Amino acid sequence: MTATAQDAALHEPHDHEVVGDTAEHISEARHRARQVLSAESHLGSVDDWRRVLVGARDALILVWLTWVALQGFGDPTFGGLMLVTMAIAASLLSGISTGRATHAQVEYYAAELERERTEIRDHFDHECDEVRALYAAKGFREPLLGQIVDTLSADDDRLLKVMMEEELGLSLHHVQHPLIVGSWNFVGSLIAGLSLALPAVWLAPAAERVWITTGGAVLLVLVSVLSSRATRRSALEFFTVGVLMAVIVGGVVYYLAQWFSGFLPQPA
Repeated sequence: MTATAQDAALHEPHDHEVVGDTAEHISEARHRARQVLSAESHLGSVDDWRRVLVGARDALILVWLTWVALQGFGDPTFGGLMLVTMAIAASLLSGISTGRATHAQVEYYAAELERERTEIRDHFDHECDEVRALYAAKGFREPLLGQIVDTLSADDDRLLKVMMEEELGLSLHHVQHPLIVGSWNFVGSLIAGLSLALPAVWLAPAAERVWITTGGAVLLVLVSVLSSRATRRSALEFFTVGVLMAVIVGGVVYYLAQWFSGFLPQPA
């Protein structure tokens, strides 16, 4: 039964089910958890490797977009150095943003853990009523329902784990430190971005065009294959999404750059 179905079932009449405040509290807690977790990546639902590979893909796209913009402005001689600069900037942005997102998740998780711990300490009977309502919504009936409630509420730590998992949909598991998550994303993005940007520093303009287009495609294929192995999702889907984003945004960037270049003062 899905969380939505369970929420609905909480409001149906069941034997020994506590209605009113209990059902409303559970629904509100689940709604609060879904709101917060939908704003960021779910704790543990997005694999760390997948985050790194998404960051690597985005770094490749940003370097590509920078090159496209430079082409629109007339391909200046410092283009290669600009690509390297943007690769480093994209890596820093990826590391900081994913680290911050992980920190926000950990802070939310810790707050909810403390909230449930306080409720168990101060309102133990009410928490037992919530457990009864949750398992009644799953279809359990007396006498088994009463045995489940007695077993789960016999230990505070067990009850805390049940309330976190059943009420909020959060699993108690190890979460990497935000600094580790941010560092991995920084390194992954930096490797991908510099792999595309650095050769452009030394290549001639004609060779640079070939490398940025073909080399970028090869690197994106490599990242897509790694993502497929890490997440067991389609490499073709990952690659296609990346190409579509690069082509659509790249077209807009190129024509905007060409348009803006018309406002620049022309050399005497």
